[in-house]
Amino acid sequence: SSDDASYFQNAIASTWYTYERGTDVYEGRPTEWTGKIGLMYPSDYGYATSGGSTANRETCLNIELYNWYSYDECYNNDWLYDSSIDQRTLTHLSDYHSFVFLVSVRGLVIFPTSREDRYSVTPALYLNSNVKIVSGEGTENNPFVLSL
Repeated sequence: SSDDASYFQNAIASTWYTYERGTDVYEGRPTEWTGKIGLMYPSDYGYATSGGSTANRETCLNIELYNWYSYDECYNNDWLYDSSIDQRTLTHLSDYHSFVFLVSVRGLVIFPTSREDRYSVTPALYLNSNVKIVSGEGTENNPFVLSL
């Protein structure tokens, strides 16, 4: 099974993406959802990095997300990273629906923890490449304004 610790500890962003789009689900759960906003996936976190001068984006995308804690340029230059709280992701183990993956305050994707624990959530949505942010800071008082 791909649900063991070593599999996820060796997963780069593209490996996570493949897993997240798979059909191996817990007790016949659906593999698709048509909602508009959800939680981020571990691959979203991985792909959101711009990298830095020593570890550029390409380097970061080839480092296992579990090992990012050793590469501060990967997580400190990732717009989804939050140094103040662990963030819950949408991805859970297919064999154990009670365990979800987290983006840790240390910058890595942590092996599953109980879904009963309380963690921050980061809403995520997919935008087509022709959608642009024309103003705003993304805050409650100054939200992003988008245009096509």
